Amino acid sequence: MDSVIKGQVAVLGDFVSADVILPARHSFLPPAEMAANVLGELGPDVNERVRSHPILVVGTAFGYGTGRESPARALRAAGVRAIIGGPFARMFFRNCLNNGILTIECPDLLAQGVQEADSVAVSLDDSTIRHRDAVFPFPPIAPAVLAIIAAGGLIPYGRTLLGVST
Repeated sequence: MDSVIKGQVAVLGDFVSADVILPARHSFLPPAEMAANVLGELGPDVNERVRSHPILVVGTAFGYGTGRESPARALRAAGVRAIIGGPFARMFFRNCLNNGILTIECPDLLAQGVQEADSVAVSLDDSTIRHRDAVFPFPPIAPAVLAIIAAGGLIPYGRTLLGVST
């Protein structure tokens, strides 16, 4: 896994439920179709923004509600590599990690005025996020969690540990 993740951000607000991220009716679609529907409940422009930005900056309780994994799988299929914000709904947080999406609790980034399409750099080496001239620290991420993210999720990581090919 890269020690620095850089990219433009898509900014979303507070209290976006997992059912808004991906409604249950889309849960069993192929990944490309899930990606085409991710956050579509908020309008096609939101889907396009998310699909064109590898990093989401979100508000409080992003992903609350259902414990289905499909919202996290849909975000991964849409090209999301990292989600920054929070605090997150705990099940959603873990579902993201299990599906290979780096999830960082750093609500200060949104509070300090990050805007749509701004560029940020997430450094895993020193646990910081750089935005313009500001540096935002976040709690270090455990090496085991980074290994799961690098493998693309918990199942690919487990396969690697067991020496099982896909």
